[in-house]
Amino acid sequence: MKPFLILLLVSGLAAAGNLPEGFAGLPWGAPLAALPNAQQIAGTQQYQCYRTGDKTSVIAGADLSQARLCFSDDRFYFAQMEFSGQDNQDKLLAYGKAMWGEPKLGQRFTDAYVWGGPQEGVYIELEFSKNDDRGTLAYVYLPIYKQTQEAAKAQRAKPRPGSGF
Repeated sequence: MKPFLILLLVSGLAAAGNLPEGFAGLPWGAPLAALPNAQQIAGTQQYQCYRTGDKTSVIAGADLSQARLCFSDDRFYFAQMEFSGQDNQDKLLAYGKAMWGEPKLGQRFTDAYVWGGPQEGVYIELEFSKNDDRGTLAYVYLPIYKQTQEAAKAQRAKPRPGSGF
C-alpha cells in the first residue's frame, strides 16, 4: 500500500462531534519535513501546496484523487481532495456525519456540507455538483488560513510601480 494512501485511511481520527487535530496523521501546524516525498504543485508568497504518492486515495470507501496538502510559513493548514460520482458523495457524507455529527448546509449552487467553523478553529467542507458529478472534500485549519488571507490582502494593498496614479 502506498504511504499517502495509508495516511489517508487514518485521517481525521476523532470521536463523533470532535473535529480532527490534523489530516492524514499530519497535525495542524506540522512542518513540511513531516510530509515525506512531497512534490510542490502550486504556491504563492502566502502558501505552498504539495502532493505525495500516486495522487489517489480512499476515505470511508470513497475514491479520491488530486490530494493537495498546503503549508504557510512551513506550517500545515489545508488539505483538499477531489472525487466523482454520487456514490462517493454519499460515502463521504455518511463518514462526516459519523465522525463530526450533523453538518451545516452551505449556501451555494452545489450541495455543500460544512462541519466546524471559527469557534472550533477547523472547517471541513464536502461539496458536490450534480451538474458535472464532481466534488471536493476540504479540511482547513482556520488560525493559519486566516493569517494567509491577511498576508495576501496586505500584499495586494502594496503599491506597484507602473500601476497607475
